[in-house]
Amino acid sequence: MTVEEIVAAFALPAGAIRPTRIPKTVLNERGAVTAADRKLVDATIDRLDWVATLSPASVGVVAGDGVAAIQVMTLTVRAAPTQRLLTLIHRAVPLPIVLITALEEGVRVSLAPLRKAERMENEMVVERLIVGPEIGALTPAAASFLASLAVPGLSRVSLDRVYEGLVWRVEALVAAEISGASFRLPVDADDAVARRNALARHDAVAVEWSRARNAARSEKNLSRQVALAEAARVVKTRFDAAILALA
Repeated sequence: MTVEEIVAAFALPAGAIRPTRIPKTVLNERGAVTAADRKLVDATIDRLDWVATLSPASVGVVAGDGVAAIQVMTLTVRAAPTQRLLTLIHRAVPLPIVLITALEEGVRVSLAPLRKAERMENEMVVERLIVGPEIGALTPAAASFLASLAVPGLSRVSLDRVYEGLVWRVEALVAAEISGASFRLPVDADDAVARRNALARHDAVAVEWSRARNAARSEKNLSRQVALAEAARVVKTRFDAAILALA
């Protein structure tokens, strides 16, 4: 799977496409807060491109709830991007971004709803970061995800609803990847929130399971090892239930 194939899946109108390379200095000026951030940008990013803008003029959907437009960008990296780097990129542009990242063996889509900063005028902060799984081979779930991205098939109500719908699609792909179930879009906002909560529970239990398993494996005392293994088994049961809840 390539970046170009993901971009093509959006079926963007010609008027929305405006390919432009973005200098890393823009990220350093707008997104990087510390010297460590700037070092991360310089060391990890090979190329960042602004591919298209979804605006009322280009896609015929009105702005809404603080979303005047949606930017589609592609990222080529020298090393796997961290969540910190993705957050920097999404924060650097005061508009919601669909970021398509080229990785070694596939591509990954990330989104990040924004909100106004409470203490800084005219500044936006990332509300949450949604990172899709790496798409390499075209699995049935990935194929369904791609088929769902075409802009003409997204909400025509407003651009904030368009972006919300894209978030739902990435979350649906994450759930399908974890559970092994089919790609399924939520039926409504309540269903989307329920899935988001289920994903959060899965992530929390996954961390707990990893820690419990590692603790049991590294323990040298036999009796203590048995106790830790039992504790890990209990967590694993919860972990399996969290996966099942995403199916």
